[in-house]
Amino acid sequence: MESTSLSQLSPRRENLFGVLAGAGKWSGPALAALGLLGAAITELLPVGSIFRWWFFSSALAPERVLPLIGVGIALALVSFRYCIAALALFGSGIIFGFLAEDWLLSALETIPQAENHQFLTGPICSVAVGLALMLPGVRLRSWLLLFAAMVTGTLLAVAIKITDPNGDAIVIPFSGAVIGTWIVVAISLTARAFRRDWLAIPARILGSWLVAIGILYGGVSLAPKRNPPVLPPVAATPNPVPVPGFDRFPSDFSGSRDGPSPEIPNENPGGFQPQ
Repeated sequence: MESTSLSQLSPRRENLFGVLAGAGKWSGPALAALGLLGAAITELLPVGSIFRWWFFSSALAPERVLPLIGVGIALALVSFRYCIAALALFGSGIIFGFLAEDWLLSALETIPQAENHQFLTGPICSVAVGLALMLPGVRLRSWLLLFAAMVTGTLLAVAIKITDPNGDAIVIPFSGAVIGTWIVVAISLTARAFRRDWLAIPARILGSWLVAIGILYGGVSLAPKRNPPVLPPVAATPNPVPVPGFDRFPSDFSGSRDGPSPEIPNENPGGFQPQ
């Protein structure tokens, strides 16, 4: 009887596991679609809305989104244990960045011209994540991903705080943390569900791009600004043909502006005279 009941329940369990596996496979695209729906709703907000301006100018800025996409792809290339650990470090980094904002900003201020480029949070994250994607060794890549996830979460919190126009309000910091986590998790679940053996090749290409973007952008930000050379004043070119003014007429001109008007001769002296 016991063996018969187990054999009757095993197909149900297999169906249940199949449904859960299918739901897990499509959880990443569903999460991405949900996020796109939220972006569309944000687009419908009034043009003068502060949250709408911050959402599209800072939260979805390329220098903010590209490292998060890299973290999501890197999570899909490591084992499940390292993936959970990296996600935990990413969340811990966000909390640490919010709590230690003043200390982190004082440390980043030592970089020349850092305050003019959001304290180089984007380039630093791009280089860290790019290196984690470029490394060929699985174990070395996994350990570096833990460091990159911590750095990315910390600097994401710093970038959210320095671009927050409301100051002490909690709406934008909370939204920024949710948006960053959503991008990482959605990309990771999607890439892990549809992962193939060749995924490591485009991942390394993306990593090299992130490193190049971070170095180039950071180098341009650190380069001192040069003032354009001041050209000497150009002397006025003298006019070789003097143009007489209103008070300077040629000497042979019979009239004068202040003199009497010239007499007009009678063009028809022998013509008809009125009676």
